[in-house]
Amino acid sequence: MDRHIMRRVRLLQGLSPDHRGSVRYPVDLELRYSVLGHRRPVENGSGRTIDMSNSGLSFIADAPLSIGQRLDMSIDWPVLLDGGVQLQIVASGVVVRTAGAITALRIERYDFRTQRLGPTLVPR
Repeated sequence: MDRHIMRRVRLLQGLSPDHRGSVRYPVDLELRYSVLGHRRPVENGSGRTIDMSNSGLSFIADAPLSIGQRLDMSIDWPVLLDGGVQLQIVASGVVVRTAGAITALRIERYDFRTQRLGPTLVPR
C-alpha cells in the first residue's frame, strides 16, 4: 500500500492545474484592445484586467473573443513615473483560452511607453 501512495504523490507533484509559466498578479485596470486582421485592425474593444504576468494576461472583454485571435492592447499604469509622466503598457499576443467574455492572452511582446500629462489647472 505504501508503494501505491508514493506513486500517486510523485504523479501529483508533476501535474499542475495551472499551465502558466509565470506567476500572475491580481491587477484590476482598464484596457483597450484591437483585434488584428490580415491587413488592418478588424475590431476595437475594451475591458478590465483580472491578473497579469510578463508572459500572460487574463481579462474581461466587452465582447467574447475567439481562441487564436491576435490582439494589440494598451493599459494605463495607475502610478505616474517621476510624479507626472503617464506610463502605459503596450502588448501584443494571441488569445489562448476563453470562457464567455473572460479571455486569456499569451503575451508575445510588450513595451512600456511614457507620455507627459498636460498642465494641471489649479482652481484659485
